[in-house]
Amino acid sequence: MPGPSSQNSASDAHQQRRRRLVALSAALLIAVGSVVIVAASVGSAGKWDPKQLEQGAAAEKPKMELEAQARAAAALIAKRKNEIEAENAAIDAVLETTPIISQAGAENKEVALTFDDGPSEFTGGILDTLKKYDAKATFFALGNQINEFPLPLQRVVAEGHAVANHTWDHTDLTTLKPNDLRGQLNDNSDAFTGRNLPAPKLFRPPYGAVSDLVVAEASRAGMLTVMWSLDTNDYKLPAADVMAAQVLAEVEPGAIILMHDGGGDRTTTSAALPIILKGLRKAGYKMVTVPQLLLDNPPAAEQDTVQRTQGA
Repeated sequence: MPGPSSQNSASDAHQQRRRRLVALSAALLIAVGSVVIVAASVGSAGKWDPKQLEQGAAAEKPKMELEAQARAAAALIAKRKNEIEAENAAIDAVLETTPIISQAGAENKEVALTFDDGPSEFTGGILDTLKKYDAKATFFALGNQINEFPLPLQRVVAEGHAVANHTWDHTDLTTLKPNDLRGQLNDNSDAFTGRNLPAPKLFRPPYGAVSDLVVAEASRAGMLTVMWSLDTNDYKLPAADVMAAQVLAEVEPGAIILMHDGGGDRTTTSAALPIILKGLRKAGYKMVTVPQLLLDNPPAAEQDTVQRTQGA
C-alpha cells in the first residue's frame, strides 16, 4: 500500500483535477448562456436565425439606394437653378396681369399636362412614360404626401418637370377662415423646401373650388392660381382609350390638361398616358411645363374665376 505521503499526493492531484473540471464547466455555462442571450435577441423564437440578419442587411440596401438617388437628384436640381429662376420670372410676369389662369395663349402648338394629388406609388411610372416620350409636365402635389413619397418629387424637378402647390391635405379652401387657408398653403410650401425642393410658384385649389379670397391669398404668397381647360375625367376611371380619345378630340394650343397621379388607383391614367402622348406628338404638339407654356404662350389677362367642383 502506498504510504501517507503518496495518498496526500494523489488527493492533491484529484482536487486539482476537480477544480479544473469545475472551472471548465463554469466557463462552458457562461459561454452557452451568452449564446442563448444572443440567440434570443436575434431569433424571433429564441433561436439563432442567420436569415434574419440577411433580411436586416437587405433592408438597409434599398435605404442606401434611395439616399444615393436623392443625392443624385439634388445635384441635378442644383444644375437647373437658372432654368427654374427663368420659369419663376415668367410666373411673376403673369401675376402682374392676372392672379389666375385656365389656359395659355395659342402662339405655339404646345400644351401643359398637369397631375394632381400625388406624389404616390403611381408617380414613378408616370415619370417613366413622360421620359420615354420626351414630354414635360407639372405636378400639383399635396404636402402630406411629400414625406411619404419624397423621391418622386425630387425626380420630378431633376428631370425638368415643374412642381406646384395643391394644399396640405386636399381641403376645400372656400370653407376655411383666412388663417386656416394660409396654413394650408404655407404648410405645403414648407414640405417642399424641407425636402430641398424649390418653393412652388404655382397653385391649384382642390376640387377646383376658388373664391376671391383663395385667389388673393395664393397671389399674396407669390403663387399663380392655375386651373385647367381640358379635364380628362380620369378620377371617374373611364377606359384608357376613351380618355385618350377625349383629350385628342378637344385639345388646342395653350391647353392646360387635368390628370391625376395620386388620390386613388391611377392604373387607368397610367395606361392612357402613352396613348395621349403618342397622339399629341403625331398631331404636332409639344408637351411642356406650365411655366414653359407661359413663356412661349402668354395667357390673356382676363381669365375665368368661376368656382368649380370637379376632381382636381
